[in-house]
Amino acid sequence: MSDHEHLVSLVRRMIPPLSPKLHKGQAGRIGVLGGSGDYSGAPFFAAMGAMRFGADLAHVICEPAAGAVIKTYAPDLIVHTSLDGSLPNASVIAQTELASLMERLHVLVIGPGLGRSAFMQSCARTALQLAKERDIGLVVDADGLWLLNSEPGLIRDWPGAKRVVLTPNIMEFRRLCEATGVHSDSCADLARALGGVTVLQKGGVDAISDGSPTSLGGDTLTVSVQGGLKRVGGQGDILSGTTAALLAWGREWARGAYAHVGHAPGGEEEDKVVSEHVALLAAYGASAFNRTVSRTGWERKKRSMVTHDLLDIVGEVYEDMFGQYQEAEGKGKL
Repeated sequence: MSDHEHLVSLVRRMIPPLSPKLHKGQAGRIGVLGGSGDYSGAPFFAAMGAMRFGADLAHVICEPAAGAVIKTYAPDLIVHTSLDGSLPNASVIAQTELASLMERLHVLVIGPGLGRSAFMQSCARTALQLAKERDIGLVVDADGLWLLNSEPGLIRDWPGAKRVVLTPNIMEFRRLCEATGVHSDSCADLARALGGVTVLQKGGVDAISDGSPTSLGGDTLTVSVQGGLKRVGGQGDILSGTTAALLAWGREWARGAYAHVGHAPGGEEEDKVVSEHVALLAAYGASAFNRTVSRTGWERKKRSMVTHDLLDIVGEVYEDMFGQYQEAEGKGKL
């Protein structure tokens, strides 16, 4: 078995089987904080990416102008238009709404379509603090990373850093390095500078690290799965959503939430490895998966490929990569 196959097998262990013993919401409640007046597509792709991948519920928390548009995209999403900077006491209203919503989430994605206005950035700051207090898994991308450029202390030395994944592209990675005083292009160095959060550095080959040596192989995992030859806006948002779904599943699996419905066959040693490296494995699985989705979409659509084409094949690629669903009582093929 190759290193890649082994890592994918560990990722598969975190995925809950489909079972009548699980009620709606147990297999992933994902929130996406983003969606400003100019950007309505990004939070949609992140939230729908999570749902197409297999999460049960997805909430989008956004500005009213973005929410009105997102609601026309898909009735499957729960859209909260409570981030209205034009209202009196807008920050207080946003904090109240966010605090209430956080009680329902396994993982929060901050950044897709967030924008850089002072109000939306302040909402992201509030959401970060609430997620920290409530032990919610966190994925930060796009303009959520812009906030961390100016305030890296918001994420540094985070209690339970193993539940945080950052997904910077090349330019976002460079800016984070400058903000934290990292003078290298090492994913592990940046992760260490930020206190042990997991960094998924997107590039020609994706690099993933939480800054510590692991039993998975050194201090950095690399994903060289071939992707597509066309880059379209929205691919990174689908990555954020699928990372969130895997992070939600992994954290719930580690807590024993799926023990009563069984999971992939394996031993105690593998269980220990998975529980210690949930965020790393979620990032690895999502990276390999999304590169495969990109390649599949490119092979079919070539230059005409758009992000909706990728969203449409998420379920198909999931079945090919992670196998058929596991039925209740541990029966069926994985």
